[in-house]
Amino acid sequence: MAKEPSRYGLLILATVCITYFTENFLRAGPSALSPILIEEFGLTHGVAGLLFSSYFFLYALMQIPSGILSDTLGPRRTIIGFTVFTVIGSVLFYMARSLGLLIAAQLLVGLGSSVFYINAVRMISSWFPQERRASAIGVLSASSGVGNFAAYMGFPLAMTYLGGWRTLYLYCAVLMVVNFVANFLIVRNSPDGVNHVQEKANTSILQSLKTVLKDRKLYPFLASYVLLSLFWMFMTWLPQWLTDTRGISYIEVGLVSSAGTITGIPGCILIGVISDRLRKRKLPLVVFYAASTIALIALILMPPGTPPVVYAVLAGVLGFTLSAWVLLFSMVPETLPPEVAGVGMGIVNGMGTLAFSVMNPIYGYLVDITGGYLVSNAIVVVAGIALVAVSALFLKETYGGANGPAEEG
Repeated sequence: MAKEPSRYGLLILATVCITYFTENFLRAGPSALSPILIEEFGLTHGVAGLLFSSYFFLYALMQIPSGILSDTLGPRRTIIGFTVFTVIGSVLFYMARSLGLLIAAQLLVGLGSSVFYINAVRMISSWFPQERRASAIGVLSASSGVGNFAAYMGFPLAMTYLGGWRTLYLYCAVLMVVNFVANFLIVRNSPDGVNHVQEKANTSILQSLKTVLKDRKLYPFLASYVLLSLFWMFMTWLPQWLTDTRGISYIEVGLVSSAGTITGIPGCILIGVISDRLRKRKLPLVVFYAASTIALIALILMPPGTPPVVYAVLAGVLGFTLSAWVLLFSMVPETLPPEVAGVGMGIVNGMGTLAFSVMNPIYGYLVDITGGYLVSNAIVVVAGIALVAVSALFLKETYGGANGPAEEG
């Protein structure tokens, strides 16, 4: 009989979900605003890509330190401390009147958000039994889709009803302050208040890194997450691609883009539930990735004049199936020893984020120099095909792995 999480564990899950919602609203903001920001600040596509990626520069660099902080300082203190940077960055973006300040704001928001997911996953893993762990991580991850949806729909509505986009950023900054207080009052590392890692008094950070990097089982996860990041790059550029090549209105662009985020909400939850019920991680992961690649190709091949609802359906399928990324963050801790699981997740998340950050400006630069999206989108399609191949051929089943099989009650 499967063990059930405690009520306080559910309260912690709800608390961190609200924070993750807000952070992802801020993450998606520049993408949702891309047609407005390109016009308002006179940006080229390459510079716009740099703006999108600036959130992820420090975010990527902080992933390994984030895992180390999770293993040493503890998830609670790490999350609370870094939330301050997110608050400052969101206020600065609201006030910014130049590209330099927008990028500075993005750097701060990215720094503040960089430690959250890994530490939240680590915390949830302590509060939820393995039979419910992927489902709980799926619920947390689904809140990212809610945040993205709120951004892609919220900013077109703000332009219509609030007279501009800045007021919405101010509201989000206030909500981030509320999140800080809630995390301080409610969040705890584990049911007994202890950070559940092995004592590292005699283990250096360098030794932890060496242990993880020597484990060859990590590298297929690393490769798949890097390839997956190029799907998110395409989703970031989706509003501008639709505007430039399909000639639909900003409101319709928001509807299509939001379809790709709102379907990720049930997707993140269902992929975790399916995985827990099947007691398998790899099979649902590969099936979802194959569906993502098919949906991506179909979306790109739709000709101009296609009704926006068709784009919305395909974007919805893409967003739903891309939610399989949730399983990677269940699989890595099930593969690595518990004392270095945080570092392992940091490496995987960091390299994927770095790939996204580097490729985003390249995607835009290729659009500028070629005069179209053919080359840029071809790179994403090739990455999708490679993602399916790597996942099917090299990933190993992890359910009941390094942290032991599910306990029976």
